Amino acid sequence: MKYYFVKMALRGISPMVWRHLQIPGNVSLAKLHYIIQIVYGWDNEHLHQFHIHGKDYGISYLGGIAFSDNDYGHCAGLSLQESKKLLKRLQQKIVLHQAKIYTLSHRNCPCCQKPQRSKGNHSIQFKTLFGTVVIPSLRVYPCKCSSRTTKTFSLLKSWLPEHISPELQYIETKWASHMSFNKTSTLLQDVLPVTTTHNGASVRNHLHKIAQKQESALEGKPICISGCANQWAKLPKPDKPITVGIDGGYVRSWSEKKNNFEVIIGKSFLETKPPKPFLSDGADNVRDLQFIMHPEVEHVLDWFHLTMRFTVLNQFAKGLVHSDPEAGDEVTKNLSSAKWYIWHGNVKESLDHLEDCYMICDQDGIHYKNQKKFLRNLEEMTTYIENNRNLIPNYGERWRYNETIASSFVESTMNEVVTKRMVKKQQMQWSDKGAHYLLQARTSTLNGDLPKYFEDWYPGLKINRDHEMQAMVSKKAA
Repeated sequence: MKYYFVKMALRGISPMVWRHLQIPGNVSLAKLHYIIQIVYGWDNEHLHQFHIHGKDYGISYLGGIAFSDNDYGHCAGLSLQESKKLLKRLQQKIVLHQAKIYTLSHRNCPCCQKPQRSKGNHSIQFKTLFGTVVIPSLRVYPCKCSSRTTKTFSLLKSWLPEHISPELQYIETKWASHMSFNKTSTLLQDVLPVTTTHNGASVRNHLHKIAQKQESALEGKPICISGCANQWAKLPKPDKPITVGIDGGYVRSWSEKKNNFEVIIGKSFLETKPPKPFLSDGADNVRDLQFIMHPEVEHVLDWFHLTMRFTVLNQFAKGLVHSDPEAGDEVTKNLSSAKWYIWHGNVKESLDHLEDCYMICDQDGIHYKNQKKFLRNLEEMTTYIENNRNLIPNYGERWRYNETIASSFVESTMNEVVTKRMVKKQQMQWSDKGAHYLLQARTSTLNGDLPKYFEDWYPGLKINRDHEMQAMVSKKAA
């Protein structure tokens, strides 16, 4: 095989930059191109061509694909790497052209139409979905007839108040509400030509910024009923009857590594009948919160949490049956009666049967290894019902009239909003503020409100929501 010794040099540079190469005689122009990229340390980011005997070979125009003698193998069309480079170049061309046009059209004073005196140029880095664009920004002195108070200002400031595009912020917020910040950054770098310095911290900071914008939109709106309690009944009622459920879940704390802290979420939906209950699990903090939010509405203790507690007690009773059948049967009957009375809203009788269970289990003749645990759970159940007795309605009657008695819909919401993102496979440690901001962004994403927020903040932005609506319909149908 023949080999050629080739000397390559860059024109117009002093001192001369050159390379000596030994290449095989059967190398194709496509392979020679990649060899040149390697020996000069280039990234294959510019248009290029070979001019041989009056004929051009290579990519000499924007959108060109490759050399005619390139071996495509099993690849068809643009590769992911080629498409990323193409999008990056195209974005740079478009943004720089737009910046140039905007600067020229705003150079003159809007009052007297005279050109404003230049102070100098500086560059700004504008981050987009298709790469970071370095834009030359002209600073000028304001005209004497201008009302500006600053000595100088940037002409591009009013066009690009932020150095990150709205669509990049939208995608980061949407994806980061479903997966970890680092995974979001990695996925963006895999499919789009975002900058290589993009990382999980950038995604987190941008998500917090968006959540703070959402918070600012709520300023001035009441979060609870205030004023004199005697006037609460005279306040206007909601237009449509709704059912509200709230529940709490625990996530790992960042400040106290070994501890967790509680986050409270809620869900509401329209009712077709007049009752508008406020459902909760009866925990002290949740119970206090619902009274603060709306003390005049009907508050109902969630039947789901009551039955879960009775289920635990019945498991202890089954264990007692094995060690002491007579006492176990008696306790099982009393637990069944206590649950039946609670179902019909008779709190006093239910507590009496729970007290009977306690008296039976507290006898000296009981030889049950979990006796102390059983007694402790009976005490907790009695205290739980005593503290929430005013929230216990006639569940049977409500159920017969198709009224809501359980907050199972809130449990599923807790799993969807908190557990999937913050607890299960993504057990990060959270600060109070960080958890709040993430949940703010996640709920707006799950509710489909995030596109509306961005379209309100950036009037020129249009987000295609057809696929999101189809996904929501499919999810409801499933």
